[in-house]
Amino acid sequence: MNNPHIDPVTFEVVAAALTSVAEEMGLVLKRSSYSPIIRDMDDFSCALFTADGDLVAQADYIPAQLGAMSLVVKAIITRWGDDIADGDAFVCNHPYMGAMHLPDVNVVTPIYIDGRLSGWSGTAAHHIDVGGVNPGSEGPELQDLFGEGVVIPPIRLDIAGVENRDIVDLLTENIRDPLSTISDLRAQRAACRLGYRRVNDLAEQYGPDVVDAVMSRTLDVVETAVRQSLSALPDGTGEAEGFLDDDGRDGPPTRVHVRVSKTGDLLTIDISGSDAQVAGAMNVPWASARAGIVYAVRSVIAPDIGANDGLLRAVDIIAPPGTVLTPLPPAAVSIRHNTCQRFADTLIRAMTDLWPELAVASSSVSFFCMNIGSTSPTTGRPAVMADVVGGGTGATSTCDGIDGVDTYMSNVGVMPAEVVETNYRVRILRNEFVSGSQGLGEFNGGMGIRREYQILDHDQRATFYGEQTNGDFAPCGAAGGGHAHSTTVTVISPDGARRVVNDKTSTTLAAGTVVLVETAGGGGFGPVERRDPVLAARDRREGRLA
Repeated sequence: MNNPHIDPVTFEVVAAALTSVAEEMGLVLKRSSYSPIIRDMDDFSCALFTADGDLVAQADYIPAQLGAMSLVVKAIITRWGDDIADGDAFVCNHPYMGAMHLPDVNVVTPIYIDGRLSGWSGTAAHHIDVGGVNPGSEGPELQDLFGEGVVIPPIRLDIAGVENRDIVDLLTENIRDPLSTISDLRAQRAACRLGYRRVNDLAEQYGPDVVDAVMSRTLDVVETAVRQSLSALPDGTGEAEGFLDDDGRDGPPTRVHVRVSKTGDLLTIDISGSDAQVAGAMNVPWASARAGIVYAVRSVIAPDIGANDGLLRAVDIIAPPGTVLTPLPPAAVSIRHNTCQRFADTLIRAMTDLWPELAVASSSVSFFCMNIGSTSPTTGRPAVMADVVGGGTGATSTCDGIDGVDTYMSNVGVMPAEVVETNYRVRILRNEFVSGSQGLGEFNGGMGIRREYQILDHDQRATFYGEQTNGDFAPCGAAGGGHAHSTTVTVISPDGARRVVNDKTSTTLAAGTVVLVETAGGGGFGPVERRDPVLAARDRREGRLA
């Protein structure tokens, strides 16, 4: 590759075009997908990578996926090397080969320009089922990877432009709803092919050497910007700890510990003080922990800077193997996202322990998920529902938190009630904000969500899980702001009997059973007596207080 001189205007135009390509890939995937979790809830991500597998451009969908995807590309390069060919498409969901958990399936395509490997287009999408013990391929009680579903190392979904029927047939026989899974894989492949075409269009317009050089320089630009932001902050050390309610199997609380130190333009993050990997499925594969670092560092230090793998050049990471954030295979990881959320919160608090002027209140990390093995009301075929219920974000020094969103590393929407009831034998009885769930302060946290699911027609297997049912671990306030309320999960039997349950459960629910979740709000910021009277009057008028 030549190293052409690129004027600033051309650089900005081509760099913006690469981001636009990733965004267009996202539109193609969303519009051509089959499953509601992709089509309606946006649980997917799209990105472009250098020939070496470094992420250079992304569409801002799910931070937990975007910060991990380059590891999958690098695993493909390592595994296939010189056997990679134009027209290939690779699929991978292996958590110990760069992926996150088995339902998050990556489809990646090499981009060739004039016969030379010049980059990669990639997608990650949450599939409603990839086999395993439980519908939805998740379960807090699972003890190893093998019970969680079909494990796919980096293999070819397409070979020289032709779909690999062996893989399609294998998956079809091992998952509960193959129509959804295979259709979504093809939607991912279509998005990758669009990325291929658009990058080639850019190469035709500006020249392949210019496209290569812009990709490389975008990494340098982000690295420089992050280092400049770090240089402007005081040197020092900060630390924080956070706890998960348990280990996924009714064990004791699990500790996440982070220590950060900053010297000059380098940030060191040490997660070695976290508890050892756990017996349940709350372990975080390294790809997800890496994504948490990218998210938190960008949020605190460089919120206005584009995200790519250049950010990590300014960060040293101390992460010994065998912790809950760096488990050894075949440890189960299916519900790792609760731990990811807690890790992100803890890392942010460690950095704001070092730089208090950047402090924000904590957000909900509950990430309540409801998976149900149902049947379609229209076809009668097996249908797996995967729903996510967010909570409140923490308040900042300038504004209230946001009500009822998927916080931190996630960005998934709540499935519309009409979509639930059209596709599954499940009814949504209520969906509303929980007044008083937020921490109060000069600025209040956002409110959590109340959502009620009723099982219809026949018994259905369900897995539901979240966090912060232990009030000691509810979202905390900052700068004197109040703490938020915890998450509660209540199961109401067909006879009306109510019981509050551990929020991490795999069980069979009888027809007529109702599952009620009330998620945590966000913490408040600053003393409540400083709240603007106009805002306080609005709180009372809109019924936002308990």
